[in-house]
Amino acid sequence: MFFYLGLLQDTLRDRLQTLLVIVLQLKLQQRRTREELVNQGIMPPLKSSATFHEQRRSLERARTEDYLKRKIRSRPERSELIRMHILEETSAEPSLQAKQLQLKRARIADDLNDKISHRPGPMELIHKNILPVHSSIKQAIIGECMFVVLHTEASYNQV
Repeated sequence: MFFYLGLLQDTLRDRLQTLLVIVLQLKLQQRRTREELVNQGIMPPLKSSATFHEQRRSLERARTEDYLKRKIRSRPERSELIRMHILEETSAEPSLQAKQLQLKRARIADDLNDKISHRPGPMELIHKNILPVHSSIKQAIIGECMFVVLHTEASYNQV
């Protein structure tokens, strides 16, 4: 039995190594070329020195940093963001604002569900001439409603 267990372990180990080799080959096939890495600024070009590449990257970082600092300095005030409806005006603590927003949404959802539950049905809309229907269909619907009402009244009278 131990012989078979050892044989099984060897087989599993061989298959695992084969799978790892296949995965590694796929990853090597999918990796970016050196030219792509140079174009993206990840690697320095072959013709230029590494120090030149580092200087260039540091200059690009400095330019980006300056741009972001300028944007931060010129960003609008809180009152302006409230006026543009980007922020909501609230007196709650910042840690409670998320809960306040959840509560507001839940209240709106409850209100909508209540309004939907009290909304008139299609028959009521037809009777009030809100839902347009051909006159022959309307007469048939009204006649059927009258039949249901009369039939219901007759069944109550029989009891």
